[in-house]
Amino acid sequence: MKKLLMLTLLALSGCSALTTPADTDLLTGVGVAIIADQPGKSVAERQRQAMETSKLLAYQELAEQVYGVNVSSRRQLSAGKLTAEQTQLRVQGVVKGAKVLRSYQLQGRYVTEVQMARQSLASNDDSDYQLLTLPGPKVRVIRGY
Repeated sequence: MKKLLMLTLLALSGCSALTTPADTDLLTGVGVAIIADQPGKSVAERQRQAMETSKLLAYQELAEQVYGVNVSSRRQLSAGKLTAEQTQLRVQGVVKGAKVLRSYQLQGRYVTEVQMARQSLASNDDSDYQLLTLPGPKVRVIRGY
């Protein structure tokens, strides 16, 4: 019975009825910044910093979707026990043709949503962009805020 259920779920997971072709033509990035955590002497200054931070995080998310993320990890063991662990994530790229959909405050946070068309990746004159292909459905990640 469990095998039949697993096979059914596996078969259904391959269906793409939930996404339309229009959905796969867009990449969306969401950036969230906590206002109270921003450096600044006044509330207005912290709000401005949160606005800028959320926009940068949204663009970073777009770059992650387009170029991927370089992950490096290092662990140090001593006498069979983990004594130190370090993980770094890095993304590098140019995001062109993206637009800010919305920027708003929500429960002490500042949220910015940006979007770009996949077509803008292939339409650039730079040859590096013409080699880029993005298979798969639209990805929308909201980090645990």
